[in-house]
Amino acid sequence: MSASTSRNLLIFTTVSSIWAIVFGLIGPFYVVHVKDLSGGMEKLGIAFSIMILLQSLTSYFAGYFSDRLGRRPFLFVTSYVDAIILFLYTIINQTYQLYLLQGILGITNGVANTITTSLLGDLTITERRGKAIGKFNAIVGLASAVGLTLGGYLVKFYGIRFLFYVASIVVVLSTILLFFITEGGTSADKAGPDPDGLFPE
Repeated sequence: MSASTSRNLLIFTTVSSIWAIVFGLIGPFYVVHVKDLSGGMEKLGIAFSIMILLQSLTSYFAGYFSDRLGRRPFLFVTSYVDAIILFLYTIINQTYQLYLLQGILGITNGVANTITTSLLGDLTITERRGKAIGKFNAIVGLASAVGLTLGGYLVKFYGIRFLFYVASIVVVLSTILLFFITEGGTSADKAGPDPDGLFPE
């Protein structure tokens, strides 16, 4: 794996960890907030069904077009849209508005999940892909746990809306790191001095 590919993987892991902390911050409180906005358990179920449905439908198209247009543009778009959605959650007050935001969030989730999987495939070599992706998931998972812990304290002192404001701002700022990810060439299938790309032994 080339030095530039290793750098790209490290940057992407860093950005993903920041996003994991952010969405960990609002994770359980997001559900509480959506429940309050929905006005009933049955409407809450509909809201999440809309999100999952559109997330599933979007995944194929995200993969198809990212193969042709590159991964990075989709990361930028989903990040900025997510930031806007997080902010809008603090000002909406109608059920139809909630359904609309849930639908858009489902689309961005479908794109982001597909791009993440695809980009990890691009940045890891076939022989060590499982190990590298395992490390990536472990790091991002720990970051999410940190966010969940911090979120409880922040809600206690500042309220749920504060979390959404912070999350929106951090997501936007974190996209600066994406400018340092370079695309081009083929999948990192040539072994080099850093076969994992993350924490080489």
